[in-house]
Amino acid sequence: MNNIPPLFKHQKETADFIEPKLSTFCTSTPGTGKTRSMLEVHDRTPNKTLVIAPKTILEAVWCEDVRTFYPDHNCEAFNRKYQKDPHYIKGLFDTNDIVVINHDAATDLLKWTKGTHLLDDYNRLIIDEFTAIKNRTAIRSKSTNKLAQQFEFKTLLSGSPTPNGLLDIWHPALILDGGERLGYNFFDFRNAICQPVAKGKYKTFVEWEVIDGAIEEVAHLLRDITIRHELEQVVDMPERIYRTMTLTMPSPLRKQYEQMKATAILELQGENISAVNAAVLGNKLLQIASGSLYGNDGAIRKLHDDKYQIATQLVKERDHSLIFYQWRHQHHALSELLSKEKISFESINGDTPQDKRGQIVQDFQNSKYQTLLIQPAAAAHGLTLTRSTTSIWVSPTFNLEHFVQANYRDYRIGQKKRSEVIMLKYANSLEGKVYNNLQGKIQSQTKLLEILKT
Repeated sequence: MNNIPPLFKHQKETADFIEPKLSTFCTSTPGTGKTRSMLEVHDRTPNKTLVIAPKTILEAVWCEDVRTFYPDHNCEAFNRKYQKDPHYIKGLFDTNDIVVINHDAATDLLKWTKGTHLLDDYNRLIIDEFTAIKNRTAIRSKSTNKLAQQFEFKTLLSGSPTPNGLLDIWHPALILDGGERLGYNFFDFRNAICQPVAKGKYKTFVEWEVIDGAIEEVAHLLRDITIRHELEQVVDMPERIYRTMTLTMPSPLRKQYEQMKATAILELQGENISAVNAAVLGNKLLQIASGSLYGNDGAIRKLHDDKYQIATQLVKERDHSLIFYQWRHQHHALSELLSKEKISFESINGDTPQDKRGQIVQDFQNSKYQTLLIQPAAAAHGLTLTRSTTSIWVSPTFNLEHFVQANYRDYRIGQKKRSEVIMLKYANSLEGKVYNNLQGKIQSQTKLLEILKT
C-alpha cells in the first residue's frame, strides 16, 4: 500500500465534489485520471458500485486501476460468455464490490435483476463515456435510464460530452436527475435551445441550429452538478502542437477524385463504382483521397500510395508514434510500407482481443514497436500510450469524440516530452472541410465546458 502514489490535487477535488452529491457530471479532459477519482469515491463509501463503460476498457482500465490503486477491493468485468448462467451472474454481484459491464449489457442486466435482490447493496452507478447513451431512442439508452432509477448516486463521465452538438446532453442529464434541470421532454428542450433552418437544394431538410445564449443557459442549469479539470491546467504538461500538412494531390488521383465528385461514378478497372447518395459520395471521396477504394465486390482498388509514403517518412523521423486510420485498405497499404522499411509496428482495431490489446500497449510502452496503427473507434478510450510523441492522421474521421479522445492517447499524465498531432490532407479536397468541421464542433463544445468551469 505504501508504494501506491497519492491522488493528484485535482483528483481529490473531483472525489470531494462527487462523493456527497446524488447526481454529477465529470467532464474533465482525457488523461486527467477520472477513473482514479471515482475509485476514491467508492473507497470512501460502504456500498457497492456498478460501472457501465466501453467494452475495450472494462478490464484494461477499470479492473486494472482497482488492482493498482485499491487492491483491497474486488472488481470483475462481466464476461458475456456466461450471460445465461444464473450462478455466474449471482456470484459476480455477490463476491465483488465493483462490477463493470459494457453499455449494451444494460439491457441484459435489467432482465437478470428483475425480481431479484442482486443490486440491493449497489447504490452507486458510474457511466463512463456517457456519450454512448446520448441517443434517447436507442435500446441501450432506454435500458440505462431504467437501470439508473435503481441507484441513489449517479455519476456520468466523459471528456467530450457533446460530440455532435448541445442536444447530445439532454438524455444523459435526464438519466442523472430525471429531467429536473433540462426538462422531461426532448422536443421541449430542442424547441427551447434551437431553431429549425431549412437546408438542401430544395429546402426540404431541416437542421436544428443552437440559438444565441443557449449554451450559456444550459451551462447555468448544469453547473451545480458538473466538475471539470483540464489536463494542462492541473498537471505540468509538455507542449502540445496541432498542425496540418497540406499536400498536392497526384494528377491521376485528382482526375479520379474530380470524376467521382462530378458524376458520383468512377470508371475504374472495367467497373463503375457509384455513390447512391451524398453521404456515400462523401465517404467515397475521402477513400479516394486516402489512396484506395472499395470496389462493388468489396475488394480493394489501390489508386495511389503518396500519402502513405509521407506518413511512413514521418514515422521514420520519430522514435515512437501513432498512426490513426479509418479503413481496412489503409491498414493494408501502411502495413506493406512499414514492413518494407523494416519499421516495427503493431495494430489495434475492432478485432483485436482484449488480452492482446493489453500486451500490445505494454510492449509499445516498453519500446518494442516504433509505431502503432490504430482505428480510432477501437482505441479512442482508456489506452495510455505515452511512449509516443506524435499522432498522425492519414485521413479524418467525422466523429468528434473519436478525434478528441484518440489525440489524448499519448498526451496524458506520464507524458514527459513535447508532442504533436499531424493531420494529413490534400489541398482542395473534402478532407480539409472535415477537419474544419471537427474544429468547429470542438469550439462549440469548448465554449460550454469553459462556462461550466466558472
